[in-house]
Amino acid sequence: MKTTVMNLVMAGFISVAAAGVVGCADTEPVAYNPPVKVVHEPTALNAVPPTVNSTTSTTQYSNGIVEKRTTTDYNPGYTTIGPPYKTTVVPAQ
Repeated sequence: MKTTVMNLVMAGFISVAAAGVVGCADTEPVAYNPPVKVVHEPTALNAVPPTVNSTTSTTQYSNGIVEKRTTTDYNPGYTTIGPPYKTTVVPAQ
């Protein structure tokens, strides 16, 4: 009988402690979200122009001959394609 009473008393303390922990738990503050409107704008294509890089080097050999070399790197132009739409969030009116 004594152990039953002790078990009931301990169960009571545990229940009160659990209720206290639950009652004191902080709740997350609810942020205010103002009304907004999502706008989808088509994105423009980006044209990259062609580039030409020239490098010239001159070499003089011991026999007096001078050699001039020109190297040209050519990169053709191309068009980049991004996402089809740009999403913008604006305040609702």
